Amino acid sequence: MKKYTVILTVLSVSLFQSCGEPAEGMEKLKGERKTIVTELSTLQTRLDELDEKIAELDTTTIEEAKKVSAITINEEVFEHYFEIQGSVKADKNVIVVPEVGGLISEISVHEGDQILKGSIIARINSDVVSSNMKELEEQRDLAKYMYDKQQSLFDKGVGTELALKQAEGQFRTLEQTIKSLQTQKGKFVVRAPFDGYVEQVFPVQGEMAGPASPIIRLIALGKMSVKADISESYLRGINMNSSAQLRFPSLGLEPIIGLKLTRIGKFVNPVNRTITVEIDVPKKVEGVVPNLMSVLRIRDYVDSSALAVPTSVIRKDVEVPSVYIIKNGKAIRTEVVLGRSSGDYTVIESGISNGDQLVDKGLRGLKKDIEEIKVD
Repeated sequence: MKKYTVILTVLSVSLFQSCGEPAEGMEKLKGERKTIVTELSTLQTRLDELDEKIAELDTTTIEEAKKVSAITINEEVFEHYFEIQGSVKADKNVIVVPEVGGLISEISVHEGDQILKGSIIARINSDVVSSNMKELEEQRDLAKYMYDKQQSLFDKGVGTELALKQAEGQFRTLEQTIKSLQTQKGKFVVRAPFDGYVEQVFPVQGEMAGPASPIIRLIALGKMSVKADISESYLRGINMNSSAQLRFPSLGLEPIIGLKLTRIGKFVNPVNRTITVEIDVPKKVEGVVPNLMSVLRIRDYVDSSALAVPTSVIRKDVEVPSVYIIKNGKAIRTEVVLGRSSGDYTVIESGISNGDQLVDKGLRGLKKDIEEIKVD
């Protein structure tokens, strides 16, 4: 403000003195004005320099200490987890098919039924086999009669041993044929291979079914697991004792913690370089069904004496990450080497020591390498 006041005063005097002069004196006035402006600029620059030096030497001016909060860093257990998406698999989830083909004469179950092992699911028309069995049973009865007669004659010394053996052979052959047909007839009845839930019924009564035609989808919900494909790069950090957690976003349940891996695959998929891992789902968890999406959280690193700090106390807006260590009422910016991060915490590999106090809240207000502070 003083600068412009001086300029206006000088100009006013000059203009007042030049009032009435002829027009040819205009150039002289402009030259004089330029000289005065240059001199004023030089004086202002010098004045600024003097103000800076006075401020540096003036010990009576004290900069107000900045208020911050502090946290104390101690060695503690640090765990690193990675997350991967997986899906639920039932231990028993099968499509039941008949062993023989034919016309479906009966379907004994409905979708949603809970059935027991051995329960009849469907029947396939077996009239042809039944007819053949009836005919063979009549032949067997006749063969049995002939065998008994030959045995009686042989016992009386009248019949020959050859006739007896022939009658016995014919009878035994027919008996074995009937047993084979009975076994084959049993295949026309489709039964449940285990206790389970009928998820889907595919055909309807009256349809033709081939030997590989699906009849129902049967699921046992007693034992389920979550499978996921992870990158092969994680293999060095996991084993069968690795801690794991499960989460089912669709169900809105709390994460299931304290789990262990139950299987680590022995084959790397050459297409996407992944390997399969598996975790059993605890039976107490309700609402879990096959193919439900889940999130696995698997621990791949643990350090029992790590210096882990909240990530928010690390300054990353500079070339080298740093923290402010509090010593003797001052915050001292210290460069650090960062390790792994997990959640809201990051491990400091070097730069700080156990027991150090770091600036927490108020960090953004610190600009210099060393600042006067007041810890709340």
